[in-house]
Amino acid sequence: MNASEARHVGSDVSATVIDAAADLASRAQEGAAAAVAGARVVADEVGTRLPGIASAGAGGAAESVRMLQELSDPRLQMLMAFSLGVGAGLWMAGAPRLVTLAALSPALVVGVAIASRKRGTQGRAHRR
Repeated sequence: MNASEARHVGSDVSATVIDAAADLASRAQEGAAAAVAGARVVADEVGTRLPGIASAGAGGAAESVRMLQELSDPRLQMLMAFSLGVGAGLWMAGAPRLVTLAALSPALVVGVAIASRKRGTQGRAHRR
């Protein structure tokens, strides 16, 4: 094989590599375009459903607080103490933060129920 034949073989290999790279880039571009289109569809759907989800969540939270306000103080205090104890135990054990916050969330809801009940009671006393 002489130098010109080697250059010819080298240029064929280079052309093959360039063609393969161009094909790969084209496929990547098509995949990116499809991913963006899919993300737009999902974003539109989330935007459509989010207000309904938020209002359902707010309604459920308000109903939970109302039901908790009907419980006696000792039961609410026990529920709050249990939630705080579990949350503290998980935190000291090194549990993930999300798990710890989930264990502490009942204490927060009970605290809101107690505070809103006492505020409502004080408001009624001042009205009389």
